[in-house]
Amino acid sequence: MKPKIMLVTTTYEGKSYVLERFIDRVKSLTYPVEVLFIDNSKTDDYLNKIKSFGMNCIKSKWDERSKIRLTNAQNHMRTKFLESDCTHLFILEQDLIPPVDIIEQLLESDKDVISGWYYITETPRPCLSREWTLVDMKFFPTPPLLIDMSKERLMKCFLGSFGVSLIKRKVIEDITFKCYVGFVHHADTWFYFDCERKGFEVYVDTDLLIPHFQDYKWGEIVNNDKEIEKEKMKLKLEDLE
Repeated sequence: MKPKIMLVTTTYEGKSYVLERFIDRVKSLTYPVEVLFIDNSKTDDYLNKIKSFGMNCIKSKWDERSKIRLTNAQNHMRTKFLESDCTHLFILEQDLIPPVDIIEQLLESDKDVISGWYYITETPRPCLSREWTLVDMKFFPTPPLLIDMSKERLMKCFLGSFGVSLIKRKVIEDITFKCYVGFVHHADTWFYFDCERKGFEVYVDTDLLIPHFQDYKWGEIVNNDKEIEKEKMKLKLEDLE
């Protein structure tokens, strides 16, 4: 039986700069998906903008605290997925533009949780880790070296790249999204803790490096893309040494 996929992106008006490009890529995916946007903006302006492109979009519960607001959206995502008959949830953040065959590549591994990966922070580091430490109520993940990633196509991780993840239904059935006021971390981190606790294995496909168009880099990417790529390559080479 062919897997049935629901693609969900939780978003807000701050991602409008990449909306049209994201929609173009979603429409170009070579695997059929059900698409749902969940908007956690305060007003309906962005909801209406997304709908104007013919996309299915709903609102989640508003909260002034961004961490709570995002967790509300993720649990709304979970509810809508479980109401469907889909076998897999594909989480795709709006500032990530994956290859058109991303779903076929992720399905190939047949893992409980499988992700591509991407760089985060202004000094780029991979958004994944195999190890972590806890200091003063903060978790500090340790990303693997790129040279180690180059040796493993499927890398077993503690924490994957949540923003481009394919997750089996049994995992979503068993795990509710949550966050804690005393910790800075968001619900995606706690999702991975629950995966470990419940015995669901998390993998990252190291072949799938996804372009991440973060808002603080957007102007630079548009105007100085060649220079940025040079800097990224320099960082990659430094990691390999």
